[in-house]
Amino acid sequence: MHLTGYADRFGVKPGETIDFYISSKNTKYKAEMVRVIHGDPNPKGPGFKTESVASDIEGEYAGHEQVLYGGSHVLVDHNSSLSPNSSFTITAWIYPTMPDASKSQAIVTKLSKDGTKGYGFFINKAGEPSLWIGDGKVSECITSGRQLRKSNWYFVAACFDQLLGTVKIYQKPMGWTQKSERTVADKSINFKQIEFTDDPLYIAASIDVNGKHIKGFNGKIERPTIYKEVVSIDDLEKLSIDSGQVGKENIVASWDFSVGMSTQIATDIGPNGLNGKVVNLPLRAAIGHNWTGENYIAEESPSEYGAIHFHEDDIDDAGWDLSIKWNVPKDFRSGIYALKTISGEKNDHIPFFVRPHLGKPQSKIGFLLETNTYLAYGNEHVLDANEVMPTDLVPNWNKDINRDELDYLKENHLHSMYDFKVDGSGVAYQSRKIPILNIRPDFITPSRGGPHCLTADLIIADWLEEKGHAFDVFTSEDLEFDGKKLLEQYNVIILGTHPEYWTLNMLKAMSSYLANGGRMMYLGGNGLYWVTSFDPERPHVIEIRRWGGTEIWKAEPGEYYHSTTGELGGIWRKRGWPPQKIAGVGFAAQGFDIGTAYELQEDSNDSRVDFIFEGVNRDEGIIGDHPSLMLNHGAAGDEVDRLDFGLGTPPHALLLATSAGRHTKAYHHVIEEMFTTDSAQHGEVNEFVRSDVVFFETPKGGAVFSTGSINWCGVLSYNEYNNDISVITDNVVTRFASDEPLPPIPG
Repeated sequence: MHLTGYADRFGVKPGETIDFYISSKNTKYKAEMVRVIHGDPNPKGPGFKTESVASDIEGEYAGHEQVLYGGSHVLVDHNSSLSPNSSFTITAWIYPTMPDASKSQAIVTKLSKDGTKGYGFFINKAGEPSLWIGDGKVSECITSGRQLRKSNWYFVAACFDQLLGTVKIYQKPMGWTQKSERTVADKSINFKQIEFTDDPLYIAASIDVNGKHIKGFNGKIERPTIYKEVVSIDDLEKLSIDSGQVGKENIVASWDFSVGMSTQIATDIGPNGLNGKVVNLPLRAAIGHNWTGENYIAEESPSEYGAIHFHEDDIDDAGWDLSIKWNVPKDFRSGIYALKTISGEKNDHIPFFVRPHLGKPQSKIGFLLETNTYLAYGNEHVLDANEVMPTDLVPNWNKDINRDELDYLKENHLHSMYDFKVDGSGVAYQSRKIPILNIRPDFITPSRGGPHCLTADLIIADWLEEKGHAFDVFTSEDLEFDGKKLLEQYNVIILGTHPEYWTLNMLKAMSSYLANGGRMMYLGGNGLYWVTSFDPERPHVIEIRRWGGTEIWKAEPGEYYHSTTGELGGIWRKRGWPPQKIAGVGFAAQGFDIGTAYELQEDSNDSRVDFIFEGVNRDEGIIGDHPSLMLNHGAAGDEVDRLDFGLGTPPHALLLATSAGRHTKAYHHVIEEMFTTDSAQHGEVNEFVRSDVVFFETPKGGAVFSTGSINWCGVLSYNEYNNDISVITDNVVTRFASDEPLPPIPG
């Protein structure tokens, strides 16, 4: 891509420093700071709006192209014990997910950059275990001659016998076919002495001529072990059944991945303590070859979770050269900003968010920018607009927009948590220390044909500014680590269009805030849904394990628990935190063709909500029946939520409006509420396929207003910000931001 980059953080406080990493194909580029007001460039809306901000980083910079080095692996620093001066054996359990990939995949390697020294245990291009060894001048490759089967556990070994000048390759599948498919290959080689290298040892990767890693293994590796002897076939048979005491005294290193599953450390339980570093976010807490199905919690049965699932397209920190460092002035205003870079006709906006210091709010309104959701959807390309939406519903003005960005994602194998790894497994981790090209203020999401995530939330930011409401911003990460102290600074907290990915700390903080007089405006849909965790060692990384909900992929059996925190993943509803308990509504349905209007309900005439409908003609019975920047029309659409008293909607909650019966066949009931298979799950026939607008009071003068629709904010700017949805939202913000308590809970 011509010009791109990332920042080392999403959120920053006045007086702190933020770093930017830029890749430019041109040798020079310009940079300036801007405040972002509105993102969606749709000519039917306010358009792309930014404001220049004076800063000491404005100017011209030397540029160079920076590349991404993906591929998860373990890196072990050189140690002389890893270069046995005689015979050796390498063993491991492996679970290859792409043995037919027509390229070599490393298991354990310690090779020189030119490949003529050391040893490397691989799966070759034909899908066969093979050992490369070199004497410093030439190298030889010996294979088993038998292709591995996809997604099957094997115990494999490579033995070098220096005395006899031979190599043995051993492979044995786990399971009932193991005897018929056991293979032993034995071959003489042309030299008896291996020349070793001081280069590092890799697990699931190998070294290239520049000293970088070469993308390696796709699948699981468990207990890779190096012995300083030739392990006999009989002993290999024993090891394949039980990794116990055979040859223990001759172990050089044995990496037990069940130890420290929440860390970046690959622990060597051998005598030399040659711990490795786990690089680029492979899946940990993965079931091993001996998982029985009786235990589901890795920490309670670690011996059954001894594997790491590696992928050639995993990535953590891009590790680019630092380009620009900016010290945020101590008196800087909270808000949504971007570093704008310009090179020729190309430009890029790298967003970041300035929040006040704890205890020093700058306004009475706090706007949560749900950066966890931004990350989860970050670099999403699994859905293509032409495949999931009728072409007449994709606005012509943006049909080819962001094509360069999408091409870059695919070329560099960057994924969202909705995409699939190259081997077909789901993406469980995401990092913010990489270019995330759809977290850009003007990015249009192809699968929706309009704004989503940050671009959609900027509609709210622009509307607040137009209506004269001062507001502070903060991120999911801020809420995770500052908790209720952060929320309690504000009279009202606004949740944006899609607050989907929440941690337990975030839920507890919001619940406590509401119980103590806080007020919340939930202006989106499908919120508070997926169990999410931050990596305690790397807060730039979040984790999910999808199961039990409406999901695009599902975690493997036995891998429902997070490696970073050990907690059960899935949806919060399965852990006793249905969204209705906090927001009054929870995920009900999704559809991506077009939105619709709401019909007012009897509760909208209750005197408790007169302030909400001031200036709105309730006699018309319909609200939100307007053109929208999101799915073209209607305030109710995309992913929608409904109330459910059985799931925690407070009994005194008022149902103000609903879209029930107004959605098309493209809208379908969420999977977690479907108990039998039938054809009555779409918007024309299913009463649960709807968006509900709900209001209820909370203790000590607090309250909650929930719209239950991602599309709600898409109509805020219609008719120059003068429409019923805008009026209602303005009434609620004004009342919730005031210092006057709301009436107590009725009854």
